[in-house]
Order: sequence, then C-alpha cells, then structure tokens
Amino acid sequence: MLADQIKTVPHVYDEAASQRLREALSPILAGAPSSVKALIAGVGGASPYLSRLMLHPQADLDRLINAPLEETLEDACMIAKTAGDAPESGDQMRRLRIAKIRAALALALAEICGAWSTMEAAEALSTFADAALTGALRGALRSLTAKGFTPHDVEAPERGSGVAILAMGKHGAFELNYSSDIDIIVLYDPQADAFGGNAREIAVAATKQVVKLLQEQTADGYVFRTDLRLRPDPGVSAAAISVGAAETYYEAHGQNWERAAFIKARAAVGDVALGEAFLKNLRPFVWRKYLDFAAIEDIHSIKRQIHAAKGGGAIEFLGHDLKTGRGGIREIEFLVQTQQLILGGKNPDLRSRSTLDALSGLCAYQQISEEERGSLAQAYRYLRKVEHRIQMVNDEQTHKVPTSREGVLRLAAFLGEEPGAFEAQLRNVMERTHEHFADLFHQEERLSSSTGSLSFTGVENNPATLETLSAMGFRRPEIVSDRVRHWHAGGVRATSSQRAREILTKLTPRLLESLGAASDPDAAFVAFDAFLGRLPSGVQVFSLFAHSPAIFDRLIRIMTVAPFLGKELARRRHLIEALLDPSWPQPPSSRAAYREGLQAQLANAENFEDRLNVSRRWAREEKFQITAPLVLGRVAPDAAAHAYSDLADTVLTAMSPVARAEMRAAHGDIDGELAIIGLGRLGAGDMTATSDIDLIFVYDAAEEAVSDGAKSLDATTYFTRLVRRIVTALTAVTEEGSLYEVDMQLRPSGGAGPAAVSRSAFTRYFAQDAWTWEVMALTKARIIDAGPEFAAALAREIDHIISQPRDAGALANDVHEMRLRLLSAKPAVNVWDVKNVAGGVTDIDFIHQYLQLSYGARFARDAMPSDAANALGRDALITLRAASGLYQSTLQLSRAATGAVFEPEGAGLALIKRMSEACGVNSLEAAESLLTRTERDVKHIYDSLIGPLVKAKG
Repeated sequence: MLADQIKTVPHVYDEAASQRLREALSPILAGAPSSVKALIAGVGGASPYLSRLMLHPQADLDRLINAPLEETLEDACMIAKTAGDAPESGDQMRRLRIAKIRAALALALAEICGAWSTMEAAEALSTFADAALTGALRGALRSLTAKGFTPHDVEAPERGSGVAILAMGKHGAFELNYSSDIDIIVLYDPQADAFGGNAREIAVAATKQVVKLLQEQTADGYVFRTDLRLRPDPGVSAAAISVGAAETYYEAHGQNWERAAFIKARAAVGDVALGEAFLKNLRPFVWRKYLDFAAIEDIHSIKRQIHAAKGGGAIEFLGHDLKTGRGGIREIEFLVQTQQLILGGKNPDLRSRSTLDALSGLCAYQQISEEERGSLAQAYRYLRKVEHRIQMVNDEQTHKVPTSREGVLRLAAFLGEEPGAFEAQLRNVMERTHEHFADLFHQEERLSSSTGSLSFTGVENNPATLETLSAMGFRRPEIVSDRVRHWHAGGVRATSSQRAREILTKLTPRLLESLGAASDPDAAFVAFDAFLGRLPSGVQVFSLFAHSPAIFDRLIRIMTVAPFLGKELARRRHLIEALLDPSWPQPPSSRAAYREGLQAQLANAENFEDRLNVSRRWAREEKFQITAPLVLGRVAPDAAAHAYSDLADTVLTAMSPVARAEMRAAHGDIDGELAIIGLGRLGAGDMTATSDIDLIFVYDAAEEAVSDGAKSLDATTYFTRLVRRIVTALTAVTEEGSLYEVDMQLRPSGGAGPAAVSRSAFTRYFAQDAWTWEVMALTKARIIDAGPEFAAALAREIDHIISQPRDAGALANDVHEMRLRLLSAKPAVNVWDVKNVAGGVTDIDFIHQYLQLSYGARFARDAMPSDAANALGRDALITLRAASGLYQSTLQLSRAATGAVFEPEGAGLALIKRMSEACGVNSLEAAESLLTRTERDVKHIYDSLIGPLVKAKG
C-alpha cells in the first residue's frame, strides 16, 4: 500500500486549495491512513496540476492508494503498450492518455513521499515513455497495412518491422525529467521485407502518426511532446531517415555536439535489433580512439560556448535557470560528456549513458577526485529534485526558480523545506557546481565570450544565448542563433568540412563580439553570413581570422558599409590578404607606381593568356586598395576618382603593347601609330569603382602601308584587328574575370563605324558629319596612349574641333534635345541617382559642354575662363561647384558600396550613415533634403542658361 511507502510529506502552502481537494476526495480518503491524508493535503496545497490529476475520473486514485506504487506503474505501462491494439486511432489516443494520467500521478506521489528517489522516478518515467512509444508505433503500423506494410509478428507488429526508434538525451539515459519532451530519431531499413518495397513512405507515415498519437492535445491531455530535431539535417530530411543515409550524414557532417548526444542514445522501441546495429556501426563516430588537437579544441569549445568564466558574476536566485544557468544541471552534464568524448574512445568504462555512473567512471579513471565526484553527484540529484518539483506544479517544461517570493514559498513548501534554508542550499549547490565546472576548463576561459553564455549546440535556441546576443547589440538574436547553428551543422559550403567547423567553433565567440561591435550588428551579421555563404571553402579564411583578429574587424567594417564589396571579397578571397598590412589603408598609388607595379607582374607572364590573368588579378587588388578605404571614409572621393582613372590608364597602356606583340607575331609590324583616346569619365579622370571605359582608336599611317609579316595586312585591316585584340585583352572573361567593359559608341559613325579610324577620317568626320552630342563628348577627350608627336597633333585637332564658331540658339536646341532624350531613356531611380536625375551630374556636364562649345575652348570646371564664368554668373558657378562636390561624393560611394544607385530601402544602418556622412550631414532625411534642394538649384541654372533659348527659338 501507498501508506507503507511514505517517508515524508510536503508542507501545506495553500490551505484553501488543499482543503478543496480533500473535500472533493473525501469518499476515497475517508478510511485512508493519516500519512496518506497528509500527503494529499501537501500536494493539494502546492500543485494545481496534480490536484487535477487526482480528480480525473480515469486516475483510479483509490486503487493507487491501496496498491504498491510499482504495481500501479506496471499497469500503466501495460495499458500504454497495448494501446496500439485498439482498432481506431481515437481509442488508441484515449488509452495512451489514461495510461499517462495514472503513470504521472503514481510517479509524482512516489517521488514526493520519498518512496522513490528523484533518479528512480526519472528511470520509471523513461520506462513508461518506452511503453507509450511502443503502443503508438504499434497502432501506427497497424494502420498502414493498406500501404503495403506486412508485419512479421501480428501481435506485436513493431518487432522486426524495419522501423527503429532511438531514445535520445535523458530519455535514452533513463533520466527523463517530470515534464520532459522526448527526443527520438526514427530509422528504417529500406530493404526490410515488411515494407513491401514502400519503405520510405510507410516509415515516414508511421513516424508522423506516432507523433500525433503522443502529443496531440485532447480532452484527456497529451502523453509526451515529441521532438524529432536530433535527426540528421532536420531542416531538410524527412521525419524518418534510412539507416544508410544517417550513417553517411554522420560520417561526412557529424558535429561534436551530435557525438555528445549519441552518448545517451539507446535503441528503445520497434525493431530494436536494427537500432542496436546502427548504434554499433556509429561507435567509431562517437568514440574516437585518436583525437587530434583541433578535435579536442572543438570539444572544449562546446564548454566555452556556455561561458565557464570563474567568478564571472553572481548566481541569481529568483528566476535562475536550473538547467542552463550558471551552476546548473547542464554544466554537470557538459563536464561529464566532454570528458567522455575525449577519453571514452580508449576506455569503454567511460561510455555510460547515466550521468551519475559516468561521474563514477571519471573518478575511477582519476579525471576527478572522489570529493569532486561526491559533490557533483549530490548537486546533480538535488538540482534534479528541485527541477521536478517546479515542473510538478503546473506540468510546465520549465527549469526556472520562480521569479516571485510567493512562488518560492510554494516551491519550498512542496519540497518540505523552510524558504530561507532552501534558498541557501540551492545557492550553495549551484556555486559549488560552477566552481568544479570552471576549475576543469579554466585554461580555456580566454576564448570565452566576455559578455555571457553562447551555446549553439543542439537543435533549438538557447535562452541564455539569446540574452547574450541581445546584450551584444543584436536586435534579432533568434535569427543570428539560427544561422550560427546552421553554419555549425555544415549548412554552407564553407563549413562542409570537419576541419572548417572545428576552427569556426573556436572562433565563434570572437566573431560575434566583432560583429556586435559594428554600428549595426544585425547588418554586419547579414553581410558576414552572405560572405560565408559565397565562400567555396572556409578553412583558409577561418585560419586567417584565428591568427589575425584585426583582419576580421576590418572586413566586417567594409562588408557592413559595402555589400557589393563583400560579394567581391567572397569571390576573390585573396583580396582579404591586403588587410594584413598593419599600415592599411595607405593613400592610392601614383600613376608611375601603378605602371611600375603592373610591368613587374607582366614580366613573369609567359604568354598572352597569362598576361591577361596577371593584369586582371593585379587590377582587382589595386582597385580594392582604392575602394575599401573609400567606403570607410579613409580616401577622399576626388582622390578615388583620380586613382580609378590612373588605374585604367595603366591597364590600357599595358594591354596595348601586349596586343601589338600578338599582332606582330601573326602579321608582322607596320609603319604607323595607334592612339587611344579616352572619353566620358575616363577622359575626365573621374571614374568610379564600376565605370566602363569610353574609347576611340585613331591610327596614323600612309594609305599604302602594309605590315611586313608573312601574312601581311593593309593599314586599315591591321589597325582594326589590333584594336579588336586590345578590346579583347580588356573585356575577355578569363579565370580571373574581366578588366573593363568597353564602350566604343562615341567613335565616328558610332556602332556602324570601323573599330579604328584613320587620323584623316577622324578629322573629316568631326569637321563635317558629327552630331552636336558627339562634339560634346569630345570635350572630355584625353589622349591616353600615343607617341608624343601624334598625341600633340591629335590634341590640337580636338581643340580645333571644339573651337569652331556655333550658333548659340541651334547649339542650345541640340543640347536640350539630347538632354530630354536621356531623361526619357534613363529616368532616375530616386533622389540618389545623381547621374540621371534632372538637375544632376548630366545637367552639370551639359552646362559645362554647352559653355565650352559656345566659347570655343576646352577648360576645367574649376578653371573656367572669365567670359564663360560671367555668362554663367558668380552665384551659379558657386552652386555648380558645390553640387559637383556633393555629387562626386555620393556617386563614388554609391558605386563602391552597392555597385549601383544607392537605395535606402533595405540598406543597413551602417551604409545609410556612411551615405549621409558623404553628403556632409548626419541623417538620411537631411541628406535627401540636401540632394533635393541641390538638384532643384542645378536644374534652375540649366533652364535659365539653356531652356529659355530653346523656348525663344520655338
């Protein structure tokens, strides 16, 4: 009888609730011994959940009181196990829940009255979970005969079925807590006869039905919340996984936390022989005989992620988490499991599923002292006891001490303790536990997060980790935690190798601290996540970060401001090496230094293809040295514009002789020269990070000239082919990408004209046939590559073309017509599209070109002759110069950071801040207001200078 097993009873906390329960149960309690009445009184005054169970019509409380507790539990297990024999799922559910009600009540009363210890009750609950799983699987398989399932054992179809359920975690170790979920992995054998060739469909359907039978809430409650997320790759895999697929996963992608999870794994239900065979095959994965240093570091990192710093903050009492908090259950389990993973490969005695048995094994193996073993074992038992009482109050899956004093008073009474003594004992236990835990790992503390707990093991977000991430500055810690766990699971190519995951695990606290220090931690994380997602492999990059943390800090700042540059860094990892220099960044190189650097690189190239690859790699590295400092505000926009243009000049002057050498080899040499003329931004020395290059090629040779090779060519053909080789050298996509996009639409006759034009044809075209807009483009012409005499002659001819007298009205008409066509063809995206917007860069260019063609001279914007400046007006000139500076800053940064027009919607805070700073203000609203006013003012100047002339003409 129950009365014979009672050793202690709880104090009555809520006398009114206790009295109501006793009155409701008075017919049953009338003849009960006083010890039973006292037990019921204490439970009724502390636990609303157990009070409801005792009043449930299926509780059979009278029998429970008058029979041994072991017999009550055995009966409940039998009801659960045979529930699957019922013909309908509704009946199966009801039987399973009746069994749970009786088992939950018997287990609780047995533990509360001291008949069973907490760990004995945990073992009994785990045994009942096995029975409930058996009944649910039996019922599920019986329902699948229509899909082809044919049982080998009609009475127990789960036996030899080809479906095995592994009990994981505390369930596998027979250590379930009172309100625990059960973690399971369902495996199946695709070749099992019982499936009739339909293994996957039947196994998955059976698994889903098992989960439904156990956790669906009905009028009678539920049986167990069932968690399948410990299975391989739960985000993409089916509910049940084949044995072969599971073995392949663990061999290729298994992580140390999964090894730790399998320490407690047990083939519990169904085709147990199949499950045991799988676990046997998995032993080499779980129990490694040889561990290299990196693997040991990775195991230690599991500990580091939950922050074991000694003395790092007081243990709270109210609201403290007994499971994951400092000095809690998880610390004891991690202490045990990390040592098991390191030592268990060579010593099978350390492979116990039971935490307490494993502590004894570590003591016997002299890894901990007898004093430490005894202290930790006592702490574990006490923490589990308190955990159970907390959960018994309302059947909630919680591990936290109540946050209110009233809640603590209830809990202390339920434990049969005085409140003050309870608090003192619990604090002492947790402090002692944490000291043991931290002592074991104190040498690793320097790699822990200084902010708090960071744990990314398992399949769900750790509450303490989310708090730490929030404290670091992340506004969406759940997303961050999910993605980090995804990295550790090998969810991106960069972490697909075990070595990469080992290094990343060690780096994770440092990485998150750096990301959290960014002006916008969430944007920084998204940028790094995107960077990581594009990496083909991670070992080299992670190793670089591990040895040079400063590089990572620089990288994060760059990627946060410049997503476009982040993509380039992911594609071209060697660019990161530029950040190694402690003096980075330095001012852009001079044109002479660029020329010397590229020539030195090309000197070692063996052939045409090598030269193309060398030039691309060199140019990309040098462009990064301009772009990265630009986005960080370490290089001025004007300086960047000149540097980009010098870089393009260098490449052009280097590729021209490379192409010429190829022509010489194929067709010999020719008596003549080729000039390369840059227009647009290249000609103006005003390029951006994404500018293409506008070119005209002009050659000077006698009409009768021919090349002296075996396959001789006339001058026109020779120089046309030479130009095509130069363009190919610039635009061809090799393994290193391309150099530039080349636009030759501004050459005489545009796309219909020859690639190379003779000097005489060039002069004749612009003197007789050129459209006004073509002459406008010529105002930015600059001779990039030509012999000195030829260059001087071409410059004089260009000046002569520009200096021709023109009718002011007709010129204004032509300029304005072209402007309207551009506005129609390329409408502005937004106010930040300073190139295309009305009143933007193009309007300033057109004003400038209009004045040049009106006054017949080429001049720089900041050195306009007095007569042109007077025509414009002093105020207008000041406005245009200020607008040019603003647009230069905006355009350069926008192209460098995004590769296109800046669009605030969807941009990170760091980029928005940087774009605002480029405008000389401190907010997005102020920047857009400034741009709007400036564009309006420039448009007004354009209309006043050119627009009225158009109207007068009409």
